Amino acid sequence: MPVSNRQSKKLSLFGSLYAKLASILVLILLTMGFVYGFITFSVTHDYLQEITQKFNHDLAKNLVGERDIVVNGKINTQALKQTFHDYMTVNPNIEIYLLDLQGKILSYSADPGKVQRESVALEPINAFFQGKLLPGDDPRSFTIKKAFSVTYVPTRENPEGYLYVVLRGEEFDQVNQALQDNYFIQYSLLSLLISLSIGLLLGLFLFYTITRRLRNLSIAMSDFTKKGFSIYPDPKLVDKQYKDEIGQLASSFDVMAEHTITQMRKLEEQDKLRRELVANVSHDLRTPLSSMLGYLEILMIKGDVLNGDDRKKYLKIVSLHGKRLSQLIDDLFELAKFDAQEITPQLEVFNFSEFIHDVVQKFQNRAEQTNINLQLLCSQEALLVNADISLIERVLDNLLGNAFDHTTAGDTITIIVSQLNLDKELQIQIQDSGSGISENDLPKIFDRFYQAQNKHRKGTHAGLGLAIVQQIVALHKRQIKVQSKLGEGTQFTFTLPLDSTNK
Repeated sequence: MPVSNRQSKKLSLFGSLYAKLASILVLILLTMGFVYGFITFSVTHDYLQEITQKFNHDLAKNLVGERDIVVNGKINTQALKQTFHDYMTVNPNIEIYLLDLQGKILSYSADPGKVQRESVALEPINAFFQGKLLPGDDPRSFTIKKAFSVTYVPTRENPEGYLYVVLRGEEFDQVNQALQDNYFIQYSLLSLLISLSIGLLLGLFLFYTITRRLRNLSIAMSDFTKKGFSIYPDPKLVDKQYKDEIGQLASSFDVMAEHTITQMRKLEEQDKLRRELVANVSHDLRTPLSSMLGYLEILMIKGDVLNGDDRKKYLKIVSLHGKRLSQLIDDLFELAKFDAQEITPQLEVFNFSEFIHDVVQKFQNRAEQTNINLQLLCSQEALLVNADISLIERVLDNLLGNAFDHTTAGDTITIIVSQLNLDKELQIQIQDSGSGISENDLPKIFDRFYQAQNKHRKGTHAGLGLAIVQQIVALHKRQIKVQSKLGEGTQFTFTLPLDSTNK
């Protein structure tokens, strides 16, 4: 199935991360466009107001002087009316109002019926005389503020009112609005629209590039899950070439997938081993039990006619099988305790030199009976180690017993004890010159119930001894290593910590 088809099935368009990011980007750009337009309009409007007011600051004062509105300290009403008429005809960009000292409108040049206010606020007028430029009330509106020019009439020293000139009249507003519609606003909006569109396209492209990697990684995880965590997904979906957070996530997924696949294979191997374990346990338990029952039945049936030697022989066989069955059951229970972490090493300081001599002494009789040369290479000085003496004895018993099982008359078993790491560790090596272990069997010899195919191996064992050895050494926070060649012998090596007071 193509990746695009899988993507469409796994993620809906409107529910995807890309769609959400794109929606957020569009909302941000629209908000920015609105704010930009609002600020531009407001700033431009205020700027034009301020510029107009600065350029026409003395217009009202000049009108009074040029039009002879004030004559002999009095307002010339006829001249004022003529000024209203002239400016309505010649210069409709301004509107002239005559105010009393309280700001009440007495007369004006605007068309009748368009003036809505009866008075204007005095605060902007007072500020004007103090050199501050503030927009004043527009008599034609209760909300609009406009640039103005004002002067006292008839004189500053003997004021009766104000000549209030609104600098941007209605006609001027209409013309200015038309110009803004045709030029400023259109080109500003067009430029803004182009900029936002380019930003939107670039943002969508970048978001797609980023979310595509996340989307592919999501598909890889989904495929990995559907395949039972046992098959690695398409490597093209796991992009690790970038070192950003998504690349780190992909690398973490890669490590997790590899680890999971490894664990799944181990579980499959363990499941296979479990089935083999059940079969082996059944066989290993059934064989000695059947032999014991067989010989016991013979003793019961023919006990009266058997001579003493035969009876002892059969009883000896029954005893051997009983001991083997008991040992197998003990090993199984011991491994179960290791798995349940019920065994805790009881560490104590003891002299390993004396201890290893005692262990070797137990095997001397077996060595003499089988004509195997058993050697111990260990210093006579006190070697104090900190370990569980009973568990370490079990390790040595199992390793030496395993060595005897794989050697024949004339072979040699050697135990080498030496100090390592500036006398901080004690190394124990048990090597033999026996049949050895093949390369195929070597990685599995510590597995439970695993028995290497070796025609020279003596005795019958369930394959639990080395598994127990590995568990005990691990409890002492150490590892056991093995080296072997088929036909040349085997060497097991592990270490124990020397006591800090050991000199």
